[in-house]
Amino acid sequence: MLFFRNVISFLLAVSQLAFSSTPTINEPANGTTINPGADFDFSYQSIADYETSSYNYTVWLYTSPPQGFSPSINYASGYYFGQYSEPNYPGNPNPPNRAPKRLNMPNFATLERGFGTGSHAHNATFYLTVLEEYATNGSLGYRISLAYNIVSYNGT
Repeated sequence: MLFFRNVISFLLAVSQLAFSSTPTINEPANGTTINPGADFDFSYQSIADYETSSYNYTVWLYTSPPQGFSPSINYASGYYFGQYSEPNYPGNPNPPNRAPKRLNMPNFATLERGFGTGSHAHNATFYLTVLEEYATNGSLGYRISLAYNIVSYNGT
């Protein structure tokens, strides 16, 4: 009897995983080359699904791969595209901040002024990164998922 109970518990756990969505950046695809100042297609598959509510996600372009969190003066460098949401019921059925279909690659050579002046890069490997807030199964606060695609920043 214990064997059958364990098998049933395992099958229920696997079926729960089958219903969960995997957060994915669909566009731009891994390995896409994007020129500074160019518009590029953006499409993100939210983690929202049956029994998983999604709230907001932020889109960043990191110049180094995302690492584990720890106190740091320079956790990451890059560019903030914005905070967006996808409609999902019941968590966020009608969000006012839908993601645009296209984003614009910043030109790092011309960013900011003063001590924030830009720098030059050619064929640099960057990381288009999405951090998404979500909740499921009685989360104590929001959980955060991480997805990123590698893109090539083609020269300034």
